[in-house]
Amino acid sequence: MSGLLDRAASAFVTPSRAPEAVARRFAPRALVLGSARDAVPVAAALAGGLRERERAAGALVLTWPSPDAPRPALGTPAASRLVANLTSRGLAAVARGRLAWLALGPDELDLARRAPAAGGGPAGVAVCGPRPAATDQLIDEQAQVVLIAPSDADPRLCELARQGLAEHSIPVSVRGPLITPGARATALAGWGRLRLPE
Repeated sequence: MSGLLDRAASAFVTPSRAPEAVARRFAPRALVLGSARDAVPVAAALAGGLRERERAAGALVLTWPSPDAPRPALGTPAASRLVANLTSRGLAAVARGRLAWLALGPDELDLARRAPAAGGGPAGVAVCGPRPAATDQLIDEQAQVVLIAPSDADPRLCELARQGLAEHSIPVSVRGPLITPGARATALAGWGRLRLPE
């Protein structure tokens, strides 16, 4: 009899949602910290990897601070639609490969937080040069933070940087720049893919 009552009661009880079914607040984003030369290609490749993982048609690469906007290149229709969406909001994005690229000036850090939400898809964010305290809110919105350490970097400094990010409760990894032949050029053309570290 209790089985019958349990089945009858279940008709009136809303089943709880599994944790993975709960919608994420943001589309996945990866923040890359390093020099402009090293951080930008890694951010582009991570955006490509997130695009593939999420089965998204396109993704955004955002660089801050960036003195020069990237030149447009051959872009997929999805990247062009993402560019059109960002441009309609007053953001000067360009398409390159499967990615929309947005270069922000030194005084446009607030746009680094808003632009990925406007794009609505995965994003790779390159913060080039020293990290100011103002980037803390940006870090909290990421799925992963990646520190780019040149081959001659002092491991103790890398560990200090990693510890400095620990308070954000975001996974942090340290990796070198893209050095495989062709990897940098492919990433900068918007066709590269790099998986987030586990």
